[in-house]
Amino acid sequence: MNRVFTIGEMLVEIMRTETNCPLSEPGLFAGPYPSGAPAIFIDAAAKWGLQAGIVGAVGQDAFGRCLIDRLERDAVDCACVHRSARTTGMAFVTYFDDGSREFLFHMKDSAAVDIRRPADARYLVGTKVLHISGTSLTVNEAYRSLICDAIGQVKQDGGIVTFDPNLRPELAEDRSWRSWYDPVLQHTDILLPSGEELEWLTGCDRADEAAARLHEQGIGTVVRKMGEKGSMVYLDGAASVSAPGFRVDCVDPTGAGDIFNAGVVYGYLHGWPWETTLRFANAAAALSTTARGPMEGIRDLRSIRTFAGL
Repeated sequence: MNRVFTIGEMLVEIMRTETNCPLSEPGLFAGPYPSGAPAIFIDAAAKWGLQAGIVGAVGQDAFGRCLIDRLERDAVDCACVHRSARTTGMAFVTYFDDGSREFLFHMKDSAAVDIRRPADARYLVGTKVLHISGTSLTVNEAYRSLICDAIGQVKQDGGIVTFDPNLRPELAEDRSWRSWYDPVLQHTDILLPSGEELEWLTGCDRADEAAARLHEQGIGTVVRKMGEKGSMVYLDGAASVSAPGFRVDCVDPTGAGDIFNAGVVYGYLHGWPWETTLRFANAAAALSTTARGPMEGIRDLRSIRTFAGL
């Protein structure tokens, strides 16, 4: 039973239909689109046939229904999603031609932060992979407590923990994030960083040095996301396998990293060699950027494998 679980924020995304239009100016928007890093990850995992579930919270409103309808349509178990009296969390986003983005979040006091401990204490039984996004650790203490308890349960039962730091630059400047991240890093089996996150996590300037440092701290597998350049896996602290990226006409890059993470987990659970796993994950992430909306570009297995030449 390939059971995958995640815990984290659920929100809808509303985006500009044109580039170079700041959120401070009037303009057209498209949405709502189901979003939130953990939700994007788990939707892809479920769509590809993994038994997948999420702990989170949505409002008892139209945006909450948007999220639940999408996840349940793709076979995500939403039994542990709290239906809060608060309004569903939202993110507004606009893109610029230089590749940058501007976000405006409605999270504080929204349903997204109103997470509750599942009534069924056995909700994680049989979980082989627990995936955590760093964004969830920054929400509040309730999230951090629930995540740490879940990690203990899954590890005790023989499962593994995958962790995407998802460390925002503005957060990296405030070192208080270390106290939130370290308890998760101590139990991480597969780390999934991107960009400068290896440097932020270790203080090392070079990726290979950072991977070696993380190996010394007990993290045996580091899968580095490099965007259009592809990805690389470091096993036991040394660069082992890399795979090139795929060129596509990008429409919306939001969520590509989360879908890549799901691809890595899928390959891991199916016992694929790393060359195959990285190629599949790269292809899934690239294809996801060709549609507007974080989940709208999640393709089926056949389409991804055909595109990747697998």
